Amino acid sequence: MARLSIIILIGFLFSSCATLINRRTVNVNVHSDVDSLKFCVNNDTNRWYYTPTCIYPIRSRNDLLITAKKDGVQNLIQINSKLSTAFWMGNMFSGIGIFGYAIDLTNPKRFAYPPYVTINLEPTNQYLTRRYKPWIKPEKHLLNFKLSIPEGNHFYLNKDHGYGNSFGFLGISGGAEYYFSDKYCVNMDIGALTDFMAPFPAPVDYKGSYDRSFATYGDIQIGRDFNRFHCDLGIQYNRTSYYERETVELYPDYIDRLKFSKIQNNIGLALSTYFRISNGFNLGINYYPSFFSWDKNKIQTHYGHLIFFEFVFKLEAFRPGKK
Repeated sequence: MARLSIIILIGFLFSSCATLINRRTVNVNVHSDVDSLKFCVNNDTNRWYYTPTCIYPIRSRNDLLITAKKDGVQNLIQINSKLSTAFWMGNMFSGIGIFGYAIDLTNPKRFAYPPYVTINLEPTNQYLTRRYKPWIKPEKHLLNFKLSIPEGNHFYLNKDHGYGNSFGFLGISGGAEYYFSDKYCVNMDIGALTDFMAPFPAPVDYKGSYDRSFATYGDIQIGRDFNRFHCDLGIQYNRTSYYERETVELYPDYIDRLKFSKIQNNIGLALSTYFRISNGFNLGINYYPSFFSWDKNKIQTHYGHLIFFEFVFKLEAFRPGKK
């Protein structure tokens, strides 16, 4: 039994990450900027596809050559072959390092093609080395789920003795995005923000007085795409919390006590924009100015805001025609 375990362990250590994890083929979802574009792969004229569809090319160091045709226009598009994430990152963190790289260098499984390709049909018969986008444009009835991680937050909130600023990191939000046309969508989010002063906060031993700020929010917005940029405009509600606390020595320990707290409800505009890095990852910034607030049934007009930069991760829940 011990000998068998040693053999299995040796086999695992000498199986590199890309060779072990990657399948022999890659799923490439092909779309186009025109409907039902006809294309073949690597000059295989015996098999033609129509967009949108998914193809399954075999991993190789060679680029894919797509011949696309429609209405008398024919283009040749070269899809670049690149080293996969499993090759670069997997071997780096697998514990076998250089041995994994050495094994992967003998196996075509180390290569990958873009998982999403949008072909742009051009009215020319010239050879085009790269006339595609590594992401798919939104379309009518597309539904996305969103998960966002704020990585830079600024609060301008009521501290009761006056409005003031708080800065910090971290939070989380979730939401959904539905396209009612090819360019316009409606989206909703709920989330929370903190004023931790480090991107990855560790427990802090406070001594004396200190303050903390938090916010929860919800929004509904109408958005529009401008190529890789997306902009939203709508309304938002947020609830801000401000706390003044104090750490007091009570030998041989310390106690943390609440000195004062202020919780307020706010409502105003929601303005957001993000830049599409890929189909699943975006960089965004949000500005939520508030003009009306209330606390203990007392409504007043006063300006406050939440501003936060975030990483936005998207998961397609439904796309028409996706195979």
